[in-house]
Amino acid sequence: MHGVVILAIKGLLGGTLVLAFALLSQGLEPKRFAGLLSAAPAVALAGLAVTLLDKGAHEAHQAAAGMVAGGVGMTAYAAAVIPLLKRARAPVASMAALGVWAVVAALVAVPLLAA
Repeated sequence: MHGVVILAIKGLLGGTLVLAFALLSQGLEPKRFAGLLSAAPAVALAGLAVTLLDKGAHEAHQAAAGMVAGGVGMTAYAAAVIPLLKRARAPVASMAALGVWAVVAALVAVPLLAA
């Protein structure tokens, strides 16, 4: 039952924050930032808040470090996939860029998780 309550709280908090970020981003130009700024940060903040309250600071630190590493890895993926697409077909380029993501995310995560 505890897991269901935590899941419900995460959903409610995440939805509320998505709405708040979406309303805030409506004032930004260009409008394409609205989607970018509404979902991912809101869900991440909701998840971190619930993890912090439910499991404590250590677990929240682990989750935050994973989010940071994943974000940096995704940036590396995006930077790598464009030149790769010019040289190879989409499936090959995306798989190669996925390898770049994994390596970069691991290189970022290891020192963050060791702290």
